[in-house]
Amino acid sequence: MAGTTFKKRDMNRYRRTYPYLRKHPRYSYCADKEVVIEVETLIFSSTPGPITHTFNVSFPGIPTITVTSVDSNGNNGADVNVFVSSVSQTQVTIEASHQFDGTVDLHAIWIG
Repeated sequence: MAGTTFKKRDMNRYRRTYPYLRKHPRYSYCADKEVVIEVETLIFSSTPGPITHTFNVSFPGIPTITVTSVDSNGNNGADVNVFVSSVSQTQVTIEASHQFDGTVDLHAIWIG
């Protein structure tokens, strides 16, 4: 498993500011390796079978995927096991242990 470190930089400190023109911090994160991250919320609505999500950007390699079920309807219906059945550089297939109404949070991370 690859790892990287991020540095948090205040971009307003890279330009000349005077006390009467003081700006709020504007942060930027810089990594020491190439990082591609995609975060998405998928909707499950009692449909049998898997859901396939196509990524917005093609990853350079196979990403690490994390999925979490969320009870968005307030009916305690998110007590299911959500898992990844297949993953490629362009899409991911997600299945649930049984049908439920709710959302699934998807995090796809690739570190070069």
